[in-house]
Amino acid sequence: MPSAFPHPGSSPDAPPPAGGGYSPYAGGMVPPPPPPPPAFNGDGPLRGQEPRNGLGTAALVCGIIAVVLSFIPLINTFTWPLGVLAIVFGSVGWARANKGIATNKPFAIAGLILGIASFLTFCLIYALIGASGGMQYDAAPML
Repeated sequence: MPSAFPHPGSSPDAPPPAGGGYSPYAGGMVPPPPPPPPAFNGDGPLRGQEPRNGLGTAALVCGIIAVVLSFIPLINTFTWPLGVLAIVFGSVGWARANKGIATNKPFAIAGLILGIASFLTFCLIYALIGASGGMQYDAAPML
């Protein structure tokens, strides 16, 4: 049974399109291209995609160096800024990974945790040194 209203792009005497329904592409329109694939899936970066989180990597490197050197009492005086940098870089890298801007979220989290651990180690060692009366190495006996 012919429709009372003609389809767009067809003459009134033309048969209806296959399937009998309305086709949005009957007028010669081209369908839109498919959307691009997502840059990030739930498990991490897609195959072939390089990690893009320099701050996460910097946090991990600073955190490792700071943790290792924070156990040495005189050297950790100079390494506590590395722990603070690891905390800052790790938190910014984690935020970027949550927004989808960066890809290696575990590096940022590990750097943040190592930065916190190194800073706490620094504080703990100096609290213990302060509680023991400081570093006093006097080999001569008191008379």
